[in-house]
Amino acid sequence: MKTILYSLISMLLIASCSTIEDRDPLGGILPASDLKIAIVQNPAGSNSVILQNKTANAMMFFDYGTGTTHKAIDTIYIPFKGTFKLKYTAFCAGGTITDSTTFTIAQNDDAFFDKDKAWKGLTNGGSGQTWVFAMDHPSGLLAGNGPEDCVIPGWWTMTPSSYNQSTTNDEVYMDITGAAHFNRTKGDGSVVKGFFNVIAPYKINGGTYSAIEVLNGPTFPWPTSGKYHFTKMTADELSVHDFGAYNIALYKRKGFKY
Repeated sequence: MKTILYSLISMLLIASCSTIEDRDPLGGILPASDLKIAIVQNPAGSNSVILQNKTANAMMFFDYGTGTTHKAIDTIYIPFKGTFKLKYTAFCAGGTITDSTTFTIAQNDDAFFDKDKAWKGLTNGGSGQTWVFAMDHPSGLLAGNGPEDCVIPGWWTMTPSSYNQSTTNDEVYMDITGAAHFNRTKGDGSVVKGFFNVIAPYKINGGTYSAIEVLNGPTFPWPTSGKYHFTKMTADELSVHDFGAYNIALYKRKGFKY
C-alpha cells in the first residue's frame, strides 16, 4: 500500500513542476538601422514639427530637448531658431534601442515672442543681454524691499556699500537663441547655466508686470527666489522683484553708465 502511495505522490510532484504553457521567445533587440521615424515640417524649417513612429511592433519615445512625447504621431511646437537634436527610443519585444537625428527651425517665431515684452525686453531683442547690479544708480540704493509695485526700494533699503559684497560682481546673461537661456556668472568666474520661461504677469493696483520663472538652478544674485516680476524694464534698466513679493534689486545693462 505504501508503495502505491509513494508512487502517487511522485507523480503529483512531477506534474506540479511540468511546463503548462509554451511561450514564443521574445526575439532580439532591433538594430538601430531598423528604427523608422518621420520628421515633417511644412514648409521646411517650420516651427511646427510632426513626429511620427513608423517602426512596426515598437512603441517610440521622442525627446526633442525642450519636451518629450510617446505618441505614434504628434505635432510639437518650438518657437526658437536653431538645430535641435531628436533622441528616439524604441521599446520592442526584446528590449530598447536608442538613436538620434537632428532637425532645424529656420527662425524665431516673432508672433510668439511678441505676446509678452519680457521675451525681448530682457534679451536685447533676443540676441542676448547681460545684466549687472546698478551700483551707480542715481538713488544711491541697490536693493531692499517695498510695495510689490515699487520701482526702487521704499521701506528697508541697502546701498551698494551695505549690500553683501560677495555677489556684487555677479552677472546674469539672457537670450532666446535656440532656447530661453538664463546664465549666471559669479565673481569667481564660475557659471551656472539654466533656462527661463515667461509666465502669467503679476497684477496689482491696476498695474500689470511681466514675470518669469528660472529653471535648472541659477537665479538673480538678489532676490534669489527664481521667480520674478519686473516693475521697470527698459533697454538699460531693470527693477527685479521676488514674484508677488516685496524684495527688490536694481540692475542695469552691462556697460551702461548713469
